[in-house]
Amino acid sequence: MSELPSIIGTPREWAKDLTTATAIGVFLGVIGPFGSFNGGPVELRIFFWVVNFWVGFIIIATAVRLAIRAAIRLDVPVWFAISVGVAIGAFPLGLIVSLFSAHFWPGNHGHMSRFYEWYGQTLAISEPCSWAFYLFRSRLERQAAELAGPAPAAVAPTPPAAPPAPSPTADFLDRLPPRLGRELLCLQMEDHYVRAHTARGSDLILIPLKQAAAELGAIEGMQVHRSWWVARAAVRAAVTNGRNTALELTNGVVVPVSRASVAPLKAAGWLT
Repeated sequence: MSELPSIIGTPREWAKDLTTATAIGVFLGVIGPFGSFNGGPVELRIFFWVVNFWVGFIIIATAVRLAIRAAIRLDVPVWFAISVGVAIGAFPLGLIVSLFSAHFWPGNHGHMSRFYEWYGQTLAISEPCSWAFYLFRSRLERQAAELAGPAPAAVAPTPPAAPPAPSPTADFLDRLPPRLGRELLCLQMEDHYVRAHTARGSDLILIPLKQAAAELGAIEGMQVHRSWWVARAAVRAAVTNGRNTALELTNGVVVPVSRASVAPLKAAGWLT
């Protein structure tokens, strides 16, 4: 169940998505693109476009989230995942828009009776809107991360005569919610977040994976994949399937190992 929020998104994310969908729907309702300008009063057009964009955001956002998760696991670019996710989500959305239009404007529906025409127009709107929204929100998240900065370091007490042993903790652990404890097992990149897995569960932290790994300091671990960092103590076993290698962790998570990481892991004694 800990993976579910990363698929469906948080209520706050959906509130932002649907607010954006409403604003775009109102704008398109006013200008009336694709022949909808002659489809009735402006109130009806706005209602038509807002409802379509609400349905569209629910379908497209879910498809894109699933595509991004698949891209992270397969180590393919996120931009490719977004394009594919929108193209897949446009299929059911095009059908819904077609039926919705037939209900509102049955007299104007016949000029686009073929599904590929509805799919093409749906894709023509969904792709640029999805990309513009993704790039805009990514920029805001990066700015928020820059403003937040690293977790504040604790003020060091006056050192005693005999210096204490170095602490095994690191700054990143201060970012974890208290309910997760501090036994970090691995980090999983999810877009501009990392999902921190501990012995008690997981949660999303707004920070790039590279920065998070740099903050782990004395914790022994390694980035074994473009999207994964793993603590050495969390590895239960190595799993090999043909040319593919993965690490099974103590919490049951199976982490893929990139081919470029196999040799360093063998040199470090993680793999035999």
